[in-house]
Amino acid sequence: MAIYGGGWFYDRKGYSREEIYRELMTKGIFFTDYTDDYTTKTAQNVLNLLENAKAGDIIYLKTYNIKEKFMEIQAIGRFMDDKLSDKENIGGQKGTARSVRWVKKLLSNPIPIEISSPTEHNTTFYEENNDEIISKIMNCLDEK
Repeated sequence: MAIYGGGWFYDRKGYSREEIYRELMTKGIFFTDYTDDYTTKTAQNVLNLLENAKAGDIIYLKTYNIKEKFMEIQAIGRFMDDKLSDKENIGGQKGTARSVRWVKKLLSNPIPIEISSPTEHNTTFYEENNDEIISKIMNCLDEK
């Protein structure tokens, strides 16, 4: 089992971050606005990693403030299957998604985490390897 972190620059095109997050929770997906149309190395890395995540792997949805080196975990879930969908539209953006069962919706009470490196967690989607963050996620999942 792996743990992934994901986020997206949601505050754009007239949609607030909260509106986008609620849409992700309602649709039961994780979404990135990267598609196969993007040829950048970053886009391909994100899409390959998203495609390789397994059903049952954990994902957390995060917001990140680079200047303040601060992150908040907004939701925690599990990937439901191994399929990518490139027909999703969230917040006026077309993109790629994976089905997620969001088990902890933390919008009103996010988990705050101080980040020591300003670039450590500012990417769209990544496999988490920080023991402190993994511990906080597992503890949150254990809470009733």
